[in-house]
Amino acid sequence: MSQTDKKSWLGRFWALPLVVALGVVIALVIIKSQPQMQHQVSAEKGVPVTTLQVAEYEVRPTVTGYGEVEPDILLDVRAEVAGKVVYVHPQLKQGVLLPAGTLVVQIDDSDYVLALKKAQATLAQNRANLAEQEITRQDAELDLKLAKDKLNLASKELVRFEQLLKKRSVAQSQVDSQRNAVLQARQEVQSLQNSLDALPYNTEVLQAQLEIAEAEVAAQELNLERTRISLPFDARIASQSVETDQYVGLNTSLFSAQTIDKVLVNAQFALPQMRLLSKGFDLPAEQADIFLEEGTDTETLMSRLGLEARVSLVGNDARVSWEAKVERISNNLDPASRTVGVIVSVDRPYEQVEPGLKPPLIDGMYMQVELQGRAQPFLVVPRNALHEGELYLAGEGEKLLRQPVEGFAQQQMLLLDPQQITLTSDRVITSDLFPAVKGMLLEPQADSAAQQALADWLEAH
Repeated sequence: MSQTDKKSWLGRFWALPLVVALGVVIALVIIKSQPQMQHQVSAEKGVPVTTLQVAEYEVRPTVTGYGEVEPDILLDVRAEVAGKVVYVHPQLKQGVLLPAGTLVVQIDDSDYVLALKKAQATLAQNRANLAEQEITRQDAELDLKLAKDKLNLASKELVRFEQLLKKRSVAQSQVDSQRNAVLQARQEVQSLQNSLDALPYNTEVLQAQLEIAEAEVAAQELNLERTRISLPFDARIASQSVETDQYVGLNTSLFSAQTIDKVLVNAQFALPQMRLLSKGFDLPAEQADIFLEEGTDTETLMSRLGLEARVSLVGNDARVSWEAKVERISNNLDPASRTVGVIVSVDRPYEQVEPGLKPPLIDGMYMQVELQGRAQPFLVVPRNALHEGELYLAGEGEKLLRQPVEGFAQQQMLLLDPQQITLTSDRVITSDLFPAVKGMLLEPQADSAAQQALADWLEAH
């Protein structure tokens, strides 16, 4: 390496450290020349939220169940006598409405007319025998009276003969003859008395035969009536299985009919729903056995429960509904769903029909049933304030509180039992909050819209 190249290489080797050192010196000078920095604490800002003041209100709780329409009475009409069907009403078809008293089926009554005449003849014969027995009794009583008179005279005559015998005015043979006459008279009286004493037993036999004959007449008259089958109530025909000229035996099914003046809905409710309503029952726990007492007035019992019901078609406009009455509560749980059945009734559903809007309630319709109980105290909060089982609350110092709760959904509101739940704050957050970190600072504002919605809901309930 030449001397010149060696100097050039050495110059490049020292140039880089020199430049770095010079940069460091310049940076230190600039930093030292700047004014000293001071730390300033910035004010922490809360998250804006809307809140609703939670209070206790008197609310009539309402629960919803579902069930199918079924008739109050479904009558399976069967033949009570055997014979050939000679008449079937032309309108005896499934779904047809027929008024009470309509003759729908008639069975040939020829055999039953003859049987009735025979029974009536036997009855007349027994009545005549009983009347003849009465005449016999009267004759026996008269014969007995005459025989007693005859015995009395013979006895007096015997006494007179015995006195004359003492005076030797009559022969002994005459006295003996008179004594024999007295004995014969006494025997006749005894025989007539025995016959008269036996007459009541004969009369009882004849009376029993008369009653048998009367019962036979009544039975044949009933059989004759049973050949004519009429509807016992205004009915809708559910099924028909008989035709004219068909022979039907005893207990053959002819048709079935259901009442139209009342229908039933057996709606199923979850146990927590029934517990909610049961708090308003006017029925102390020690009187729970009233449900099992014989002769308990069901209507009075249901009124003590304070339940009101309304039914509507599932999926239909809720405004199209029917007022209902709670008839009874099922005595066991449904084995599949573990729900309680509540049977409600709707009176005169066919009279409430509005074409195109309100149909008649017919067997098998799937209905929604709303049960409303007596007013009870509840804490009421909007349902949208519940977040996965928790309420967000604005606590002291405007810090976020999270409290798990269990309540009962009531349309757009949530009912909380004040006897079981005590809120850690009376301000519930109604707006969305994410993330919701316990203890985070809040900036709450009153939710006037939620307050008005709550007021409107309370007025409707």
